[in-house]
Amino acid sequence: MLMNQTTSNTTAVQHIIEHLAGAWNNHNEDDLAQLFREDGEFTDVAGQLMRGRAEIARMHHQPFTTTQKHAILTIKDIRITWITATCASVDVHWNTTGHQTLTEQPLPARNGLMTLIVVQEEERWLIAVGHSFDFTATYRRSDP
Repeated sequence: MLMNQTTSNTTAVQHIIEHLAGAWNNHNEDDLAQLFREDGEFTDVAGQLMRGRAEIARMHHQPFTTTQKHAILTIKDIRITWITATCASVDVHWNTTGHQTLTEQPLPARNGLMTLIVVQEEERWLIAVGHSFDFTATYRRSDP
């Protein structure tokens, strides 16, 4: 950790992850998108790139109302690496359960890693860039 990092900065970054899990578990795409910078980017487990809050929200609406409408995200571990006093790389190991196909057939639990770059803007910490990887390969880029 950088010498000038404070416990409050680390706590603030951890809170982003808690809020991300809360928005995901409530299947609330708007709350999820608000955790990102206005020009933030997110690449999901299928490799779909979303640019900006509006697209992040729009692209999460369909899964949150179909294949992930009963899914629960559990954060297994968080590792924060400080790049500067106002920028950190965050590795989030996750597990999800409750996924289903579009025909509502249950899917197995998933395990993965989300890597986020978070930045402090004024008094608020936001996600600038995020990538999520599914180690179980439940979904493929060609899946609906």
